[in-house]
Amino acid sequence: MVKRRFLSLLTIAMALSSRAVAEEAVDFNRDIQPILSNHCYACHGQDAEARQGGLRLDRREDALAGGDNGPAFVPGDPDSSALVARTLSTNPDEQMPPPKVKKTMTEADKQLLVRWVKEGAEYAKHWSFEPIKNAAPPSVFSKDWPRTPVDHFVLARLEKSGVAPAADADRTAYLRRVTFDLTGLPPTVEDLQRFLEDSSSGAYERVVDRLLSSTDYAERMATIWLDNARYADSNGYQFDNARTMWPWREWVIEAFRKNMPYDQFATEQLAGDLLEKPTKDQLIATGFNRNHGYSIEGGIIDEEYRVTYANDKTTTAGTLFLGLTFDCTRCHDHKYDPLSMEDYYSFYAFFNTSAETGAPGDKGFKKKAAEPVVEFDANEQEKNAPLVMIMAEKPRETFILKQGQFDQPGEKVEPRTPDVLPAFEGYSTNRLGLAQWLTSSQNPLFARVTVNRVWQQFFGAGLVRTPDNFGLQGERPTHPELLDWLAADFRESGWDMHHLIRQIVLSATYRQESRHRTELDDPDNRLLARGPSFRLPAEMIRDQALAVSGLLNRKVGGPSVKPYQPDGVWEDLNAPKSHAEIYTVGSGSDLYRKSMYTYWRRAAMHPGMAVFDAPNRDVCVVERPTTNTPLQALATMHDTTYIEAARKLAEKILRQGSEEISDQVATAFQLVLTRSATDKEMRILNEVYRDRLARYREDSAAADKLLAIGESEVDPTFDRSELAALADVCLAILNLSETVTRK
Repeated sequence: MVKRRFLSLLTIAMALSSRAVAEEAVDFNRDIQPILSNHCYACHGQDAEARQGGLRLDRREDALAGGDNGPAFVPGDPDSSALVARTLSTNPDEQMPPPKVKKTMTEADKQLLVRWVKEGAEYAKHWSFEPIKNAAPPSVFSKDWPRTPVDHFVLARLEKSGVAPAADADRTAYLRRVTFDLTGLPPTVEDLQRFLEDSSSGAYERVVDRLLSSTDYAERMATIWLDNARYADSNGYQFDNARTMWPWREWVIEAFRKNMPYDQFATEQLAGDLLEKPTKDQLIATGFNRNHGYSIEGGIIDEEYRVTYANDKTTTAGTLFLGLTFDCTRCHDHKYDPLSMEDYYSFYAFFNTSAETGAPGDKGFKKKAAEPVVEFDANEQEKNAPLVMIMAEKPRETFILKQGQFDQPGEKVEPRTPDVLPAFEGYSTNRLGLAQWLTSSQNPLFARVTVNRVWQQFFGAGLVRTPDNFGLQGERPTHPELLDWLAADFRESGWDMHHLIRQIVLSATYRQESRHRTELDDPDNRLLARGPSFRLPAEMIRDQALAVSGLLNRKVGGPSVKPYQPDGVWEDLNAPKSHAEIYTVGSGSDLYRKSMYTYWRRAAMHPGMAVFDAPNRDVCVVERPTTNTPLQALATMHDTTYIEAARKLAEKILRQGSEEISDQVATAFQLVLTRSATDKEMRILNEVYRDRLARYREDSAAADKLLAIGESEVDPTFDRSELAALADVCLAILNLSETVTRK
């Protein structure tokens, strides 16, 4: 009855929605800006050097003034508008865009332009540059579905589209989902049992609060930030020698563990050295700015590379905190966004005053001091405390660099933020002033960009599906009102990351089952009519295997470690023997540290990370690609880590005492996947066990060879053939698609 009533309400809503759409006026940002940006701005945008025919279309006053051939359009009169005529023309010599650029407009786009001109050809500021609108959550027909304000925005869109939400995921699926998302690890059987037995109204809230208070949560969030901040344990460039930046990583973990307000989190990393009487921790935080690569090659021009490093700092801040493609304006005005070279170098001026003297040198040909640095007291027993690169100011004039060349200075500029954004007035003209401007309530981008990346963490894609581009070439948000509500709520909560995450993971939207809905033409789940499903990232796939097997070393912090890696990976680098570094595999518990502590060498990434799409961190990365390749399966089937984990999982199960093979297999399945196996799954896995046991009974050497893989000792109390057979079953379970998928 409830479902029937819900569908009836949706039918009414859909009818009302269809009528509204038919009467809806053309919206510049939604309908016209994408057409002009995709087809016109490259030749008729703000970049004067690339502009054709003297015509500029990105601003209304310029379009009305026209170019060499007069005004682009006459508002209200499409028949007299050159823009319309050239767009509709079939003559190749007149048609716009010209056929040679291969950007043909669709008929629907052409008709939208005609309607827009007829309705007055009004322009509007790009949506992301507009102030954040904190609208109240919309009313919905189904009052009993929403659990947090997030759901009102999602359900309103679903009802408008005539679509019902998916059913709730069961408790087992939800616990696995939220535990992976918040900690990077699977739940334990004990975690599941407690959750299933908790029938009180606050059961879900207690699970989330427990996870948010864990160190695992802090490490999970830090792992994402390492991509954003381009953290690595090496300098990159030709020799890619070692550096010490892991103390900065520890600062990040501690900041998330304490739930440091996000505005403070950003400010201390951008400008901790400029705070009044900065603490050592605040100085270490500024290592964020120096995470980029450094060259120690002989014969390089220091000033050229100093400019390169300042460019990297500028691009990183622009991407990470503003979601803008700043790097496009280093050599010319932006082709699409209202960003000029002057905007770029004025923003660059905040980072051009870095006092750094060069790259950290260890045994390279060209030693450099890498100052400023600060000692990190990692361990009182250490004789030599590590030196961490930090920031300090050195006054320096900034000029627009012609074609981006370090030795071609042009007009002098002062530190400021882009003209298209709120004015940089009343702030100190240094990185601290920049941080205060970024986190101010007037800045529309900082909060939007941040909550969008957090949403991406839990749904696999942001509300804006181009998290690094909130400009004209980026995608519009699928739920713009929700994006703004989250941004405003996050800001008003005191930049409380826990508060933001609770709004998302306790929502009915997040709790939906992830089964693909074949009846909906929405393969990318833009309506959010089901739960998300996507491949686990590299770190989670490895850490899951270590966790379920009992091998995982939960030590927090410290220098990076070197787990199992195939021979020859580092040796293939083009470096002279006098400077070559040898990968020495770690020993003992270091082999089983969480993957976030794996030594990250830019030019020779750990294959176990690279094969699962982890970036080398040469640059700021806010979204990892997701692929599914045979190489990934080869890694999880044959890599020492996974074979050893499968063997230790088998030992763990055998120690529980059950002699029934089916019980052992069922336990393995539940330990890995949290849920119980189906009858069909049990039949297949039992058959695998019988087949492998027969193989090892016939060839005991094969069992010995399998069990010898990995450094951990083999329990001698178990029958070796039975242990090897069960290990193969465990390895098969670790290789299931479901095992490496977040559902």
